[in-house]
Amino acid sequence: MRSDILSLHQKKRFVLVGSVLVFALGLSSCGDSGSSYEVTENHTAGTSELTMARLDVSGMMCAHACGGKIKKELLKVEGVANASIEFEENRDLNFAEVEYDAKTVELSGLVEAIAGIADGKLYAVEAVEVTHFAKGAQLN
Repeated sequence: MRSDILSLHQKKRFVLVGSVLVFALGLSSCGDSGSSYEVTENHTAGTSELTMARLDVSGMMCAHACGGKIKKELLKVEGVANASIEFEENRDLNFAEVEYDAKTVELSGLVEAIAGIADGKLYAVEAVEVTHFAKGAQLN
């Protein structure tokens, strides 16, 4: 009888561990940080050389917690000089604006900084508009 009770406990433990694993695998497939996004590039004259990117982000639900986390992660990327969040309550896609050194930062690094939050389960970059500013003489 004691072996039957022990066997029953082992079966319950096996079922519990198996259920947790299936649940965890299901969650990990929810976010797709490798999703594609549209990129538009512009070149224009400015007073200094810099690059600005506007990243359209889905999944933001508020300016403070969501926007704050996204801004914090963008500012951690080496070569990012500034980041700001533009959030409006009823807008489908809100966006982050990032000023960075294009010689140091790859665009994919900015996208990954956002998409990597919470293992890709919260935010996705849908489109990116990059503007490269250069002194007028450098554009010719």
